[in-house]
Amino acid sequence: MFQNAQTLDKNLHGSLRFQPAPDFSFARGLTTAPLAPTEIPEAAECYPILFTKSGPLNAIAILGLRERNVFLNDKNEWTDTYVPVHVRRYPFILGRIGDTDEYLLAADMDAPQFNTKEGEPVFTDKAEFNPHFAKVLELLNSYEKNLREGRVILNELETAGVLVAKDLNFREGNEVHLIGGFRIVDREKVLALDDATLARWVRSGLMTLLELHWASFRHLPKVALASSRPDQVQ
Repeated sequence: MFQNAQTLDKNLHGSLRFQPAPDFSFARGLTTAPLAPTEIPEAAECYPILFTKSGPLNAIAILGLRERNVFLNDKNEWTDTYVPVHVRRYPFILGRIGDTDEYLLAADMDAPQFNTKEGEPVFTDKAEFNPHFAKVLELLNSYEKNLREGRVILNELETAGVLVAKDLNFREGNEVHLIGGFRIVDREKVLALDDATLARWVRSGLMTLLELHWASFRHLPKVALASSRPDQVQ
């Protein structure tokens, strides 16, 4: 997804039309989805929740391995109850302007939802962004706001030194399945923190997110095993 994101410009994209995708085939190769902390309670019911190893600290839903999303069936339908906002917002995305808190609306020009003949015009006859997409903008702005505010809370994990890189292995008979490239929160390191820090994390809600993170590990074998079987879908 987002292979050819461009800032939407009425001069360049004035004839662009949007038609909702009939299924989630555009996410067939998607194996991770960044999560705003507000999504974690619902997402943890479906997916393993890990953390990024580098770059901005984000919670990540693991959707599959080996470039295969195991939460799509053979009809490209999403098979679990919660679809991450990262998927629902596609093909639209907000592009940050430098280091500011200002954003420009962009979209993946290679998305199957776009064409020049059918669907809702992206721009009106007055060259303004179509009000029809007001809910899209609302979703995008809410998502970015939640990501930004959530990082303030999650960065405490970095400061406290409780995030660790760890490869997770699962054995099925003689076959070993590996999930690597992410970080988890070390429970023992958390329990060793001083009482003031732990109390602050309880009040801020961070401790609740950590409990959900740890509980979501129960989904790891499901994702690893399903990813190893090309003919198996959830």
